[in-house]
Amino acid sequence: MSKCVLMNMCMIYDEASNRVLVQDKIHSRWAGITFPGGHVDDAESIYESAVREVKEETGLTVSNLRQSGLIHMFNSESWERRIIFLYKTSCFEGEMINETDEGKVYWESLNELENLRLAPNMREYLKVFLDNDIYESYKRSNSGYTYLPNNKNVIP
Repeated sequence: MSKCVLMNMCMIYDEASNRVLVQDKIHSRWAGITFPGGHVDDAESIYESAVREVKEETGLTVSNLRQSGLIHMFNSESWERRIIFLYKTSCFEGEMINETDEGKVYWESLNELENLRLAPNMREYLKVFLDNDIYESYKRSNSGYTYLPNNKNVIP
């Protein structure tokens, strides 16, 4: 039986300026530009974990998170499955922290995002965040990502 790790990530966007809040993470395993997020703690909902992670990593309090999709990966060597729940919101308040022990936090143009030094696999995550026709992405150990459609409006 595989171990399952639940995670979250939240894209916070400012509609007026077409910018998103990013982190330039300095972790050796996940270094580069990404959105705030992290692990789901025991006895906490996935939504609550996303709100908590954003607060810890940016200083901002977010609300009205909308589910954007999910990423799941399976590593056949470690027998670990990671499921990352993706959220979006434009509702935020508070004073932003410019830097934490995880890296710098700043606003970036959504149009420039793909030109930056993104964290590993972040380019694939962006497809799920930004393409309304994609809801899910799955990756097996040494293969590429498979994108699955958004079937919200499909009647069986």
